[in-house]
Amino acid sequence: MYCKELNKDFDTKKEMISALKANKTLIIKQKKSDIKTKDNKLGELRGISFKSTEKADDGMIYPVISNTNYLDSHNDVHLNGSMSKTAKEQNGKVYYVADHKLEVDSIIATPKNVNIKLESVKFGEIGLESDKNTECLVFEINREDILHEKALKLIDNKEPLQNSIRMQYVKLDLAVNDSSDGYEDEFKVWSEVYPKLANPEKADELGYFWAVRELKIVNEGSMVLFGSNDMTPIKDSSDADESHHDKNEPDDSTQSVTDMLQKVKFNFK
Repeated sequence: MYCKELNKDFDTKKEMISALKANKTLIIKQKKSDIKTKDNKLGELRGISFKSTEKADDGMIYPVISNTNYLDSHNDVHLNGSMSKTAKEQNGKVYYVADHKLEVDSIIATPKNVNIKLESVKFGEIGLESDKNTECLVFEINREDILHEKALKLIDNKEPLQNSIRMQYVKLDLAVNDSSDGYEDEFKVWSEVYPKLANPEKADELGYFWAVRELKIVNEGSMVLFGSNDMTPIKDSSDADESHHDKNEPDDSTQSVTDMLQKVKFNFK
């Protein structure tokens, strides 16, 4: 059994969990010092061909940059409230770019045209068959402000794109599925978070995860082909009643689903 945090194979899950516990402090320190983006690097937007199609209705687009209660390929689970502080502090300061490239040619929208919102929805509204709740970090962007021609065509074609956050950990805990002596703190975190997971089967397979209590977005969120969190779609306003949209600044509490995301249903084929 391979452990990516320790870059080591173990004969049993119990041995792996023991090693994670023994090295927890060091791993957390290393994680907090890193800037995280996506894991998957299968493609870049520059290399994609696309067919011409009828242009989507004018209006807003809503990339879901990150969300909570979902175990991703970093073995992370962002918790509700983990993005509230950064959403408020970084609004108007963050780019929407292609493939995490901080380059002029990769800019999709500039910070003045990216409104950061937090929306509480059911996972079913972002394409996963689950009645669990999630808190989404969403970019609200007027399609007229999109600078990247290829990105706009992909959105208009309604291609199944994903998004990804460039982020840094601020507060996180180790959760392990072991209730034996010595793992009281880690099992307490597991018991707290596991019932909220939309994909608990992955947690069962791993036997552990990292519960992210606070993170900060760093410079940008990206349109990607494959993100570390695959429940990060893009929706435009072609199916929305735009008269109901409110462009609110994020605050300490998440907005109701009766606002933007209730009007913009995330229905995917």
